[in-house]
Amino acid sequence: MTMEEEHTDDRIADAVLSGSAYERLRLQRPTYFTQSVPKKLTWQSVLLGGLALLLPLYLLFPATVAEYLPTTDPVLASPKVIVLGLVGAGIELFAATLLVGVTLFRLRHHPLSEPQARTVLNVEDFASYVGFGTGGMAIAITLLYFALGLAGGDAIASYVTTMDGINPFVDSGLGLSVAELAVVSFLGCLGLLGAGRYLRRRLVALTA
Repeated sequence: MTMEEEHTDDRIADAVLSGSAYERLRLQRPTYFTQSVPKKLTWQSVLLGGLALLLPLYLLFPATVAEYLPTTDPVLASPKVIVLGLVGAGIELFAATLLVGVTLFRLRHHPLSEPQARTVLNVEDFASYVGFGTGGMAIAITLLYFALGLAGGDAIASYVTTMDGINPFVDSGLGLSVAELAVVSFLGCLGLLGAGRYLRRRLVALTA
């Protein structure tokens, strides 16, 4: 038996001895996301922080990119690619709301019965896979498109030619600017950090 397996067994044993159905099931269930909710909220805040970088990235676009943009002013620019970023931000906030909600339920109804613990963990797993999978991918692709813009006009021209004339920076018609999405994402980032710290304190007090 490896040291990692021994450590995992020790954690499960501690959870069993503590009498917490939630902790026991959380450590035993097969999932990629066994981390605590506060830690997941921290990771989600990092993803939203990535979207906040869209504003400085747009400002750093070289002059050769201008002909492919609706405008070089990020306060007014609403390129089509930010629709994907908006979807990613919405998914992250939705997933975070689920995580915060089930954690508050867990705090209010402590100690959870085994059926309650299973339901809470199922919601946590759903929120984690949606947030880090779908939402994370949408945000990552958005950042990749902006990285393409940083590469200059020739890079975008090659992309447009390869994609049969599709320009990801054409005006979206959405009315949401790069600056607005960046600000909303930054505020969401701060909100998730605050929620994570609050829940961490509550959970520590619960087990004290």
